[in-house]
Amino acid sequence: METRLTVFHLDDGKELRGGQRQLLYLVKELQALGHDNTVVCRHGSPLHAAASRKNFKTFTLPYYFEWDPVSALLLRHALKALPPAGVPPILHSHTGHTAAVSWLSSAGLDCVRVAHRRVDFVPGSFTARYKYSKAHSVIAISEAVRDILLKAGVPEDKVAVVNSTIDLDDTPWKPGEFEAYRSAARAELAAELSLPKDAFWAGSLVALVPHKDPENLVRSAAAVLKEAPDTYFLLAGEGPLAEKTEHLARMLKIQDRFKMLGYRKDPYKVLAALDLFVLASCEEGMGSVLVEAMNASLPIVATTAGGITDVVEDGANGLTVPPRDPAALAAAQLRLIKDPALRARLAAEAHRRREDFSSPRMAALTLKCYETAIENLKRHRHPLE
Repeated sequence: METRLTVFHLDDGKELRGGQRQLLYLVKELQALGHDNTVVCRHGSPLHAAASRKNFKTFTLPYYFEWDPVSALLLRHALKALPPAGVPPILHSHTGHTAAVSWLSSAGLDCVRVAHRRVDFVPGSFTARYKYSKAHSVIAISEAVRDILLKAGVPEDKVAVVNSTIDLDDTPWKPGEFEAYRSAARAELAAELSLPKDAFWAGSLVALVPHKDPENLVRSAAAVLKEAPDTYFLLAGEGPLAEKTEHLARMLKIQDRFKMLGYRKDPYKVLAALDLFVLASCEEGMGSVLVEAMNASLPIVATTAGGITDVVEDGANGLTVPPRDPAALAAAQLRLIKDPALRARLAAEAHRRREDFSSPRMAALTLKCYETAIENLKRHRHPLE
């Protein structure tokens, strides 16, 4: 898009997880294309810190609650202070709550509203109508999320699929140096966690929340260890299910082989050290961590929850099984543990397909959504009813 756009990226997250990383990737690419971007986040949040480190413009809001009038008024004041431009400013909501703030702040103003849907939960009728149907364009991160939005009544012509991505420039190894990086990462983790370097390491990096179903991973690990007792499992992440997950591992008597790492600032170190990546989710918008695993040349075992199948094709770049089925999840892992040739083939194809999820491609598709949103605004400038 040749016209210079002014984009406000709204995110109320108190953490730096997949959605926030996607926002940062997008801002980086849009900046490179000459567009003006502002990250609208909580003051002092991890996203605020990360955006500031990258020298991105930031604007902070309190985000007290979903339909927060204080945040809406502060953002509205900033919008009204913008100098006149050929194209109205774009409010890109990267979370469900900020879609509400976007709607309130732009009521009656010439602003373009774009709503991002990253989860495969079914939205309520009020949410579907006012946060998504009344947006000028809606971005779904997978076909599964798109289908849910359409079933909720969001107009089909407003919804586009833009898969999550990775920034290949953030890869901590240079071309041709992955094996050296992997060897060093594995040695460091082996020393840190007292693990044998020559054992088979399977693992996952997820938030420990219900829809990621870490208990499914633990139960599958217990089944794997009955047939492959020399396997070790590494689970990196934090969240409300951390204690419950750890307790289940103790109850199943696998705590010596199931290592919980907590939050890691070095996710690629963990990924590169693994022999197999496992995603046990029961609900999943897409699973951007899968693309990071592909970038680390890992074979993948994942469930078919939500939009995972947009990323993992069974038998091509990974193996997929039904959600909430620890026996099937364990069987797929055992199949790869016992078949090095299959692991190598899946890993090679996974690494090749990572290019399909590059951040420049994601930015180009997002710009097309912005174009659609601008045209929708021209046709109906203030769709408040």
